[in-house]
Amino acid sequence: MPQDEREHLEQRLRELELWSERFRGLLQELRADFNRLESESVEKLPSRESEVQVAPTSPVSAQPPASPEERSAPARRWADMARPDLEFLLGARGLLLIGVTALVFAVGFFVKEAVERGWIGPSVRVLLGAAVGLVAIVAGERIRAAGYRVYGLWLAAGGFSAVYLSIWASAALYALMPSALAFALMVIVVTVAAALGLIRGAESFVSLAAFGGYLAPLLIQVETDSPLFGLAYLGALTIAGLVAAQRARWVWLATLSVIGGTVMILAGEGGPHLHGTYVVVILGASLAVARSRIWHAVSLLALLLAWASFWTGSESWGLAGVAFAGYAAGLWVVALIACVGVGDWLADRTRQGYLAAKAQSGAPIGSLEADVLIGEVKGLAITLLPPWFLLGSVMAGLSESRYQEQREEIGLALALFLGALYLGLATWGGPGKGAASQLWRRALGYSFWLFGPTMLWGNAAVVRAWVVEGIALSGFGVLRNSVEARTAGLTAFGLGALTYWGALTVRPAADAAFVGAWALTGLAACGGLAAWALALTHSSPLRDWERQLRPVALLAAGAFFLAWGTGELVRFFDLLDEPARWNLARDLSISGFWMLYAVALLTLGFWLERPPIRWAGLAMALIAAGKVFAYDLAALSRLYRIGSFVALALVLLALSFRYQRLRRDQDDRA
Repeated sequence: MPQDEREHLEQRLRELELWSERFRGLLQELRADFNRLESESVEKLPSRESEVQVAPTSPVSAQPPASPEERSAPARRWADMARPDLEFLLGARGLLLIGVTALVFAVGFFVKEAVERGWIGPSVRVLLGAAVGLVAIVAGERIRAAGYRVYGLWLAAGGFSAVYLSIWASAALYALMPSALAFALMVIVVTVAAALGLIRGAESFVSLAAFGGYLAPLLIQVETDSPLFGLAYLGALTIAGLVAAQRARWVWLATLSVIGGTVMILAGEGGPHLHGTYVVVILGASLAVARSRIWHAVSLLALLLAWASFWTGSESWGLAGVAFAGYAAGLWVVALIACVGVGDWLADRTRQGYLAAKAQSGAPIGSLEADVLIGEVKGLAITLLPPWFLLGSVMAGLSESRYQEQREEIGLALALFLGALYLGLATWGGPGKGAASQLWRRALGYSFWLFGPTMLWGNAAVVRAWVVEGIALSGFGVLRNSVEARTAGLTAFGLGALTYWGALTVRPAADAAFVGAWALTGLAACGGLAAWALALTHSSPLRDWERQLRPVALLAAGAFFLAWGTGELVRFFDLLDEPARWNLARDLSISGFWMLYAVALLTLGFWLERPPIRWAGLAMALIAAGKVFAYDLAALSRLYRIGSFVALALVLLALSFRYQRLRRDQDDRA
């Protein structure tokens, strides 16, 4: 039997032994739990044998319950088998690494001394380094074949490194050969080393060869008339690394391939369309490989590095304007295709793996929730970031194109399109899980619809747009019983209200109070909050947080309306001629508005039989009365005081009578 096949079978055998230990421990735990439950059920039976017929015990229940030590023995054996042997790592691999490093330093110091003394020339130095490398490769293979796999592979890796550096020195330091020939020889060395690593099943060996492949264009500058040469070489190396990593399940090789394939493009030469196409293809290949092996971190790394390289290198590549926006769309499309359902990976497999490990080894579950959360965050980032990257890239590209004047309109249209697309995926793309669930896809779609108006409008105009969206989304959510749509509607009303108050400083001076565009916009935003809360009475079933948020929305609408009416009264008198003459009328009008507001709240509270609403009205009436006594009537003449006090007294007496009637009605019902 060949040595490589024997090693592979031995590795599979060790894996089977580990799994058998896991299942043996789980079986013993299940048997112990079964015995415990059966013994408890027997103890609860009546003690009189005449009334109870005890069935014969099964073979499993006849076994005595396992002790805690026996139950934990398989877990300890599994932990001992799975725990890394620190002594072996330090004694075998650690000393090997130190020994190889010491040997390299010794050879280097000898060569340095020989050069300084004039013993050897440049040609001899290069040939000596290559010869030492070849000897190390042959010796490493022989040692590996003798059973010392790690030792032999590391020695062979050092030999390939020596040959690689010797070729580089011959061209870059001593000019003993053309750069093109040196580059070709370095590529051959890298290819042979990678092939040997694949045959031996050594990820570190192949990763080292791939690292040398990425360094070769930087170490040796090859002059060529073809702009495709550098990108073709880099793309072929990256695709080969990704394919090898996918087949062998080597996550570190995949990570190195993603980093090299996306970062090294910044040093490449070629036309803008070549670079744009390259980035799109490499991102698609990286995401496809990462998804096939459920590598969340590799997917997120590929996504971030591809976009970062695209943004960073676009200027030096000459990629701008519509072309920049077009290739950004290509990056988004491949991310959308490759990452649909990326959130499904963690929800089942990682949780099952952790629960299985807990059941088999008895270890605390501890970090399960944190790991699940981290995985979901990665899935969300992979799902949610690309469309926002696309929107930002398109806006940046259009700012340098002939469509600069239509940039805002195109941005609004793109935001609405993305929102509709992700809402469509949520509706017709299946339930999904994790980051790819309908909830997150709908949230992404609605967020684009809410963000879209900001691309074109601002201040009062964007408030009106949000009010319209809030009405439409809330109505759809009530009719179709969609909690996501109702949430988006409330968010639209909330954004409109906050923006209205934040933009009052830029309100036109000639805008009329109460009936002006700004006034009606604020009133619509206020009415939207109240309408959202009232519309929930026609929706069923409601989420708990919606029930809790209804009174908050009503309270916010009431406070908004009070502030809106007060501000509009102040503006009405400020717009009159000689506004100082109207200070007294303004103050009394504000107090009257507050009192009417209190009466309306109390009336509504009595009608609906809601004590919180009555309490709010009562508090408002007391505040208005206090303002009248303490401030408004201080500077009034006698007749004004008499009339104002009479009006205030009538209102307060009417409210008091209504409270007395409420108490009598309650006593009669009792």
